[in-house]
Amino acid sequence: MAERFPYPFARPLVPRPAAWIGYLEESYDARWYTNRGPVVRRLEARLAADVGGGREVVATASATAGLTAVLLALDVRGPIAVPAFTFPATIAAIELAGCTPVFCDIDPATCELDPDDACRAIESFACVAVLHVRTFGFCHDLAPIEAVADAAGIPLVVDAAAAFGGRTAAGMPAGRAGAAEVFSFHATKVFAVGEGGAVAASPELAERIRHVANFAIDGADVTTRGLNAKMPETTAAIALAVRDELPRHLAVRAQAAAVLGAIAVAHGVALPHVVAGAPPMQCLPMVLESALARTAFVEALAADGIEARSYYCPGMHRLTAWRAAPGAARELPVTDDITTRMVCVGLYSDLVGAELQFFSRACETALSAAVRTGQPIEAAA
Repeated sequence: MAERFPYPFARPLVPRPAAWIGYLEESYDARWYTNRGPVVRRLEARLAADVGGGREVVATASATAGLTAVLLALDVRGPIAVPAFTFPATIAAIELAGCTPVFCDIDPATCELDPDDACRAIESFACVAVLHVRTFGFCHDLAPIEAVADAAGIPLVVDAAAAFGGRTAAGMPAGRAGAAEVFSFHATKVFAVGEGGAVAASPELAERIRHVANFAIDGADVTTRGLNAKMPETTAAIALAVRDELPRHLAVRAQAAAVLGAIAVAHGVALPHVVAGAPPMQCLPMVLESALARTAFVEALAADGIEARSYYCPGMHRLTAWRAAPGAARELPVTDDITTRMVCVGLYSDLVGAELQFFSRACETALSAAVRTGQPIEAAA
């Protein structure tokens, strides 16, 4: 992929070893490299301060492991309402926790779980939890979906994989909604470590998550379902160095999104992220009028060496692995529509200067090609 695209969809900016190796001194002094060593605890404290709201943070091996650990810690087992417009890892976590996905539609205005359709799914399938997804790291106020879960008397878990560092329109940091929010530190994210994740939850739930993330071992006994979801000290050291640089990364991406987004708006393209608070901008998502327009846009960018991707497309209910899942046959018209027209342009944490100008010219050309194929819709924001 890198050979074909000089500008791949993701280009992580991970600190050099000199920036994080010093964080490991405590680990080496204590000969403590996993099982919540000193560096992991330091990282958890720093991220908890970022999230605030009285939440603790549990560092995990990945966001998938974190989501699984949360569901195990909540001791839910059964159908879970979840948007079909997501990444396969979300559904994998549900199944790893011994639950089953009930696919729901999305709201065209937010590109996230539709509260009304979540209500219908909960009533039809007796769902035991709701798993919301912060699409592309969006930072919407989740009060409407929290109200749905509260009314049903079931927990809300939030897959906030790409959202760390983002804030809602009211200025609240991502990480405070539902019973828990789960972040990813995968190399494709703004908080790019390579692998890794973190869970933000109440102190009581955080303690249970740590328990199940260490095989649910309690002395000589195993007291519930568990798994190995622990983050090693080396990963935590890199994450601390990433956190040192995060404000600069967020600022660079916000500026790049503003520049490229203005070009999109000038071509009549409404951008979903502009009504989603202040997300970290893992990428710049757009919804074009048709699949043909999307193809023209992607091909034009590719001619300039820039890789664009149709993320979350097709919906999970259309993939072979989950065609037999409960609720997979539900009508999800918005998801089926959006997945034919969604496209994302990758953003980098060092996309500045002449390189940003090059992206701007390429997007101008690509959007012109898309417009010639079919006018972008106006109601995608």
